Amino acid sequence: MRFKDLAEQWVKSGHSVTMTAIDHLGTSAEHEIINGVSYNRLMKDTGYYKSGHFGRGISAIIKYSVKLHPYFKQDWDLIIFGQFPMVPQVFYKLFYKKRAQTALDLVEYRDSKLWRLINRVIINTVDKVICISEHVKERANNYRSNNLYIIPSFVDTKQAMPESKTNYIFLGRMEEHKHPEVAVEAVLEYNKVYNKNMQLKLVGSGNMLDTLVSKYGDNPNITFLGGVSEQVKRDVLANGRMLIFPSEREGLPIVVIEAMSYGIPTITTDYPGNGTQFFVKQEGIGKVAQPSLADIVSAINEVEINYSHFTDRCNLVKENYDTEILADRYVELFK
Repeated sequence: MRFKDLAEQWVKSGHSVTMTAIDHLGTSAEHEIINGVSYNRLMKDTGYYKSGHFGRGISAIIKYSVKLHPYFKQDWDLIIFGQFPMVPQVFYKLFYKKRAQTALDLVEYRDSKLWRLINRVIINTVDKVICISEHVKERANNYRSNNLYIIPSFVDTKQAMPESKTNYIFLGRMEEHKHPEVAVEAVLEYNKVYNKNMQLKLVGSGNMLDTLVSKYGDNPNITFLGGVSEQVKRDVLANGRMLIFPSEREGLPIVVIEAMSYGIPTITTDYPGNGTQFFVKQEGIGKVAQPSLADIVSAINEVEINYSHFTDRCNLVKENYDTEILADRYVELFK
């Protein structure tokens, strides 16, 4: 979604944009033009995502990198490499005469021994590194000290039209490291401790969804919506009151920016790999809790007590994260 929104905004500004990708769903067209952006899915591999030691299938990474050969031979003004897969930018630097400026879009930082080695390689194979947050930039600075920039997550803030402040919300994949079950338990415990009747709506699919629905689906305060359309997601946000996001590992997820654009404060957790916490603290748009149920519940109550302060803060800073502004700023880095 980050590259899609950037690409479409760049087309509106008069640039020509070509995207390449691996079709991990196996259902997308090989070539198509959407809103002026040329999409090219160079291969299909339904086993690519969430597999292997790197979180992606290594054989697919190599095949995809090889299939980029015709594109690497062309003349471009700028080539932006996503953090995943990790190999194409290395191929480009090693095997192709440099024809374009290159950038790495770094959206999260991983700190295992293996990832430290990967980071050292990929961060130093490009001209400039575009970091999604100050936290990610600080980590990237361990590997290089020059040409590091921040372009955070962004949304079209003009489309964010709040309607009510009715429901607590969780937006994200139903995966273990995002802890949707903690969001559920926190809201139920908050209702119990403070004699409230708050509803929690959870948006997203994932391998935990069926288990969570089986365990909590009969509770009238908990609603699982699964994967939804953009319109349904906007409806959920328009009626959202607080984002409960107790994830262990994030860069700067778009859901936090989306919530902020609707004036919705965020509750997140103090895990070392959770970059969200640094953004919430930096902008003052919510509270960071210790990863314990009692502390999350206490943070929810603290935001409720000072609710107008946090919503005012969201509304004050959200325009700094508008798609048009940041897409233009991204391009300016390379002029």
